[in-house]
Amino acid sequence: MDTAPQITAPRPDELNLAFYQATVAASQLCVQHCTRCGSWTHPPRYFCPECTSPDFSFDRVSGAATVYSYSISHFSVEPAWKPLLPYAVIVAELAEGPRVIALARGMAPGDVHIGMPVRITTERRSDEFALFWAEKA
Repeated sequence: MDTAPQITAPRPDELNLAFYQATVAASQLCVQHCTRCGSWTHPPRYFCPECTSPDFSFDRVSGAATVYSYSISHFSVEPAWKPLLPYAVIVAELAEGPRVIALARGMAPGDVHIGMPVRITTERRSDEFALFWAEKA
């Protein structure tokens, strides 16, 4: 799967909108970062789960990650995704700690395994949304 199918980008809201806007603006994955204790959090929350501070920013992360879990999709109700079947959806644990969901790119679904090093990259789909890809590190 080299490029994403031409599907309509969802329109996130509230904290998810801020998360995606930061990622699109940086052309790189950004994750919520507590300005008080330094914890990284994903998905975004209004208060830090470590220190309860409401003070945070969305900062760039390295993209270095490992496969924590994955699923192979063999069926899709979205017509634009059907030509790509089967494909792997990966839960990747970032070096900074949080986990994100990404689509495998540049590897066959059968090549994905737990503990595999990957790099998370982004693909802008609109001013308010990006896809996340997991590529071999």
